[in-house]
Amino acid sequence: MKKRNKVLLISYDFPPVGGGGVQRNLKFLKYLNRFGWDTSVLTVKNREYYVYDYTLLDELENKTSIFRTSSLDPSFVFGYLKGLSKNKKSAKNQGSKAINEEGLLIKVYRSVRDWLLIPDGYGGWIPFAFFKGLEIIKSEKPDVLLCTFPYVSNAFVTYFLHLATKTPYVIDFRDGWIDDPYTDFPSNFHRKFHAYFEKKVLYRAKNIVVFGEIQKEIFQKRYPNLQASIYEINNGYDPEDLEGLQPIKLHNGKLRIVYSGAVYRDRKDPFISFGLALNTLEKSVLEKLEVVFVGDKQDWSEEFVVKNNLTNTVFFTGYLPHLEALNILAGANCSLMFLRKGDFVALTGKIFEYIGVGLPIIACVEPEGECAKLLKSIDHAGGVCAPDDVLAIKNVLEKFVNGKLLPLSLDSKERFSRKSQAFKLSGILQNSILNEKPTVSNLH
Repeated sequence: MKKRNKVLLISYDFPPVGGGGVQRNLKFLKYLNRFGWDTSVLTVKNREYYVYDYTLLDELENKTSIFRTSSLDPSFVFGYLKGLSKNKKSAKNQGSKAINEEGLLIKVYRSVRDWLLIPDGYGGWIPFAFFKGLEIIKSEKPDVLLCTFPYVSNAFVTYFLHLATKTPYVIDFRDGWIDDPYTDFPSNFHRKFHAYFEKKVLYRAKNIVVFGEIQKEIFQKRYPNLQASIYEINNGYDPEDLEGLQPIKLHNGKLRIVYSGAVYRDRKDPFISFGLALNTLEKSVLEKLEVVFVGDKQDWSEEFVVKNNLTNTVFFTGYLPHLEALNILAGANCSLMFLRKGDFVALTGKIFEYIGVGLPIIACVEPEGECAKLLKSIDHAGGVCAPDDVLAIKNVLEKFVNGKLLPLSLDSKERFSRKSQAFKLSGILQNSILNEKPTVSNLH
């Protein structure tokens, strides 16, 4: 019998933590299991998070070993003190815990975290994860480690485990590191610190996976000696999630636009621009629409809706289990997404799920950014409008109401499927076991 290769994923975020960010790793493991890999995960337990979804772990069919450790980072400590292990609100009862992201305590915490917590706010996990990782490597004998971003602490754990055990590793960037548009370094020291360790970690990696072409170009330019070891794997959608969907209608008789996911503080400005665009529509047009936000809600978003008399148009469901959220999306007439002004890099995961469902897409994103380029490449750029251009958003809404924003019509969506992406990752992991690592030069 052919020996099954083993991979150990190192990720602070992992189900039952919910939200869109965990989908990439979850789907990788789901399909790697089917492609002949034995999979295991090193993660944290009892962390503080805004929502939990216990249905996600069912997708692994108990084929993945999950090792959870303690930590001394604020997220873990808050969760422990509040007894979240017993009192978590979960997607089983459709509950979620809204966080006021504009509150004073949150702002103070972020300031302290950015200045004092190195390498990031989850550094208190590093020693626990390192020693647990040594135990796992000794007992499970993984052939390769898989490190995932965005948390820098994941990279530090992986890097130290590699130095201690010589186990090769692949690093997967679903966000950038020093060039992440959502990371603001508080000082030049912090930027130089991260630049130094980014270089260290990348030169030690057997292979590097990035979320999109623009990140690949950034790394190839910054590290020309590593060009041959950088691979692109976009986010995607899982065809199995779309099988047997039962579309849910929330408010019959209207054209429904659905936004999947939480509206975080970095999307506040485009959310407001979209709301203002709704208010500029003729009353007869506005009355034909309903906009449903399927995901965790913020105090400010509800306040804006009330203040602008949009309560008959804009609705919030709160966080829902992933498949239930997909059923609501499948019952819609159009999908909606935001990115903040100036974000030319992100390829948010929801755009691929929208492509999988096949609805028209209203994309409030930079017209020259990666999301717009992707939509243009599949001949579906008609719904793209700048996130701060109220008039352009209004025009796209009118186009949709008038039936001029058509559904997607792709002959093949296979390149966007999680299965084909995991197959590509399987080849990269296999290559990382068999081949010598890239030449280490210009390391110091």
